[in-house]
Amino acid sequence: MKGYRMVTILMILTVGLMFMGCAGKSGYMVTTTPVAGPSPDKALVYFMRPSSMGFAVNFQIWDGDHFAGLSQAQSYFVYECDPGTHLFIGIAENKVALEADVAAGKSYYVGTNVRVGWAKARMQLTPVTRGSELWDKVEEYKKSLNCVSAKEEERAKWEAAKKQVALALRDYFTTGEGKAQVLKLSKEDGR
Repeated sequence: MKGYRMVTILMILTVGLMFMGCAGKSGYMVTTTPVAGPSPDKALVYFMRPSSMGFAVNFQIWDGDHFAGLSQAQSYFVYECDPGTHLFIGIAENKVALEADVAAGKSYYVGTNVRVGWAKARMQLTPVTRGSELWDKVEEYKKSLNCVSAKEEERAKWEAAKKQVALALRDYFTTGEGKAQVLKLSKEDGR
């Protein structure tokens, strides 16, 4: 009985250690220096994933049919884009979308939160809007997370290999059944 208890305790500790302090990793993304801010003619969208839960699963983030990067545990990446409307699609075990209307010279923030899935981690997009509970917390999160960016050559390979999936999802969220599920981020949510 004593041996059984010890094995059980060791198993619990091992599983617990697996989920503590684990930052995601990927051959597509590398640690980089944080971006100072947006240029006057572009917008920045920060995709932030503060949780280490599901660290082995990286979430794909697409801007329509353009692969933006992978959202990794305890990390964030910055996506520079033209002003206007963008459909950001997140792919994990599930698929989610966010329509963002962004202005030049502004920064926008989106949480890529982890939810328990059937076979692997699921994703939830959380737009940080004016007055939301996360509005005052994003700078604190940024300081505690790893800043990563996509290796351009690897990003381009990923995009070429999976573009057809992204195109189908873009159609699903713009004209298909998924249209009603699309979250919103407006120009006024920029800083």
